[in-house]
Amino acid sequence: MLWNRLSSYTDLGLLVLRIGFGLGMIIFHGWGKLTGGPEVWASVGSSMEIFGIGFGHTFFGFLAAFAESIGAVFVVLGIFYRPAIALLGFTMLVATLTLTITGSGDPSHAFKNLFVCAGKFLIGPGKYSLDYMFVKTSAKNIVPLLLLLLLVPQSSHAQHSTVHDQLTLQSEILDMERKFAVYLPPGYHTSERSYPALYLLHGSGDDQTGWVQFGEVQHIADKAIREGKATPMVIIMPDANTGVRGYFNDVTNTWRYEDFFFEELIPYVEERFRIKPEKRYRAVAGLSMGGGGSFIYALRRPDLFSSAAPLSAWVGPSTAQNYRSTMERWGNDLSDISDQEIEEYVKRHNAVELIKSLPASDIKSVRWFIDCGDDDFLYEGNSLAHIELRKRNIPHEFRIRNGGHTWTYWRESLPVVLHFISQAFHQY
Repeated sequence: MLWNRLSSYTDLGLLVLRIGFGLGMIIFHGWGKLTGGPEVWASVGSSMEIFGIGFGHTFFGFLAAFAESIGAVFVVLGIFYRPAIALLGFTMLVATLTLTITGSGDPSHAFKNLFVCAGKFLIGPGKYSLDYMFVKTSAKNIVPLLLLLLLVPQSSHAQHSTVHDQLTLQSEILDMERKFAVYLPPGYHTSERSYPALYLLHGSGDDQTGWVQFGEVQHIADKAIREGKATPMVIIMPDANTGVRGYFNDVTNTWRYEDFFFEELIPYVEERFRIKPEKRYRAVAGLSMGGGGSFIYALRRPDLFSSAAPLSAWVGPSTAQNYRSTMERWGNDLSDISDQEIEEYVKRHNAVELIKSLPASDIKSVRWFIDCGDDDFLYEGNSLAHIELRKRNIPHEFRIRNGGHTWTYWRESLPVVLHFISQAFHQY
């Protein structure tokens, strides 16, 4: 009978089960946790609090990441099979209890995997496994393979940067949760040093993922650091497209994004990540709407930034009517605000007006890099800012290149920006 003949393929079936189960763990669970570094490990390990364990969260999180990645590799190869499957089973038990007790997710997947691990532990790896092979040969052959399995993933992790684009903080000023993305440079998770920081602002219509998805910030920053053109730095990318679009307090001062940025975001990230909290090691840059944000932030708070790099910047509204029409186009109702109030607001949020009126010594304390394409519709405003800086003998770099208001242009600008701000982070 066919069914009886299939029973002779039990070991082959165990091999298929090992490969499918192990690869699924690595791809969909373990590798992302392992390469996420201490921040992710601590988050995963915090589930131990349900057992009354309030310490060692990073260790327990790493143990879970190890079980679902390196342990899963052992399962696929069938080496140290039972210890590896036992560690995976314990991880599934913790996940099942955590999700069930806290109600933070569906425990069914972890629950099913718990019993799969229990069954596989009892059955064993089968004869198509390294454990079975090593029983017939010398156990000393295990050592080189074990070292290879352990060292390759660790060396890979040590040499790569990481990006998290769905991080959040609770803002009391804005009375809502705010998202931000962060780029952590190669070596961040394997060192204890602190890093300079770049606050990189997105444009209108994007969010904190814009520079990650379209700007290819990870690839570009990695390459610039690897080639020695930029120093390793943490890059913070906040979301300014939720609630009200823009980087400033609104004209009614009811939406206080600028206050949030300086009073909550900067202190929060500089405490959470290993960032040097001095002016010399802090820079701001951005494109379009974010270029305007970097202009105004550095002009109004020159005590905080060593460098500013507005790219294709919206330098701010030139008239009350211009501001009113822009805000209404973005969905804001300004019907109760007078033109006089808006005119006063415009003067405080127009880069050209601020360059004219602020003390030259304050503006000179920031290193300026202004870049705009010759086909960009914001070319005029950037040129006017350049002219006013020239009139007041304020040193700055001004670049006009072939191109328009496009990601292609900004991706080409970013390596130059990283090199420029790195000069301030170093002795120059």
